[in-house]
Amino acid sequence: MTPFGQEAAFQLEVEVLAPQALDPVSMGPVRVVSITGGRVLGRLEGTILPGGTDWQTVEADGSVGIEARYLLELTDGARIELQSRGRRGAGAGAFWSSIWLRSADPVHAWVNAAQFIGLGRKLDGHVAIDAFALPES
Repeated sequence: MTPFGQEAAFQLEVEVLAPQALDPVSMGPVRVVSITGGRVLGRLEGTILPGGTDWQTVEADGSVGIEARYLLELTDGARIELQSRGRRGAGAGAFWSSIWLRSADPVHAWVNAAQFIGLGRKLDGHVAIDAFALPES
């Protein structure tokens, strides 16, 4: 649960390849992680399409800035763009991120005005993210 006492609106299981450093000698400070697929479960149901990327900036203290962008395809055929930005502390197993969704499909137009925070965990071969809707102001 979040500090707002809510259950996750949806969960993401993002399949990824190993990070590729733009400077392979130093392994940083910028790395690109290819998103190869995955699933979305909960209020949104479907798959994560291959082809997205997660750009990572490795800081001197070992923390990692994360900026990801990828496409969801729901079971009803609608597509939703997902963008997220967050930071994982040095050696941390979990991280928080802000998540924005965008859809042209009228059935899912509600995502265009919603705001989400994600609680992510880096696991072997994928990243698991619980996405929580922020309360409306």
